[in-house]
Amino acid sequence: MNKILCITALLAVFFISILQAGNKPEIIKNRLSVAGGDTVTKSFGVSGTGACKSTIESTLTSNAGVISASWDSTAQVITVTYVHSTIKKSQLCRLLANAGYDNVQAQAKAATYAALPPACQYTRVPLMQ
Repeated sequence: MNKILCITALLAVFFISILQAGNKPEIIKNRLSVAGGDTVTKSFGVSGTGACKSTIESTLTSNAGVISASWDSTAQVITVTYVHSTIKKSQLCRLLANAGYDNVQAQAKAATYAALPPACQYTRVPLMQ
């Protein structure tokens, strides 16, 4: 009986390690891209409120090629580090607009902005410069 439990435990560990190893090629690919100098860090204006800082940042970081995003609610500026061969600044701006946040290159649709939680609704201005 103990022998069966030991074998079962070893098999479980083996399968878990195989499942976790499935993510490694993507991690290695991202590291190679970073090492290859394909990363870019850009800062640009994004409208929002402090209540939605994490939403604004995760709108970008949840996408392939985005390494980090940090939004300064006081300055209304986001700093993004990304893999240029995977995603472009114009795509980042479109992602933010699609989430309801006006920025230097794209303005959110009125309905998308209106769907933001009240605490995340900011004073809208014409397209930022």
